Amino acid sequence: METQLNSSPTSVDTDFNFWQHWYPIAPIEDLDPQRPTPITLLGQHLVVWQPLQSDQYLVFQDQCPHRLAPLSEGRIDEQTGHLMCSYHGWQFDQEGLCTHYSPS
Repeated sequence: METQLNSSPTSVDTDFNFWQHWYPIAPIEDLDPQRPTPITLLGQHLVVWQPLQSDQYLVFQDQCPHRLAPLSEGRIDEQTGHLMCSYHGWQFDQEGLCTHYSPS
């Protein structure tokens, strides 16, 4: 005898994928455009920051790829407007590309 799973056209897939949805992360009043803000969402450490001369906030992983230092402890560079890691000064643009690094 074969057991058949509920395959009726009215069945609904009940698996919810948390990674395929949008989430509010912070009230805009809680964000400082002059400095990176650390947040945790779904167990992931993230950093929210705003490039100079931009009205848009960006969200990156809160981890420099060089030495895994938290980017939220860095700053927004006054000259380039990029997110700068506090550990060795690596800088990341709006696309997440490293634009400046020190070979240390």
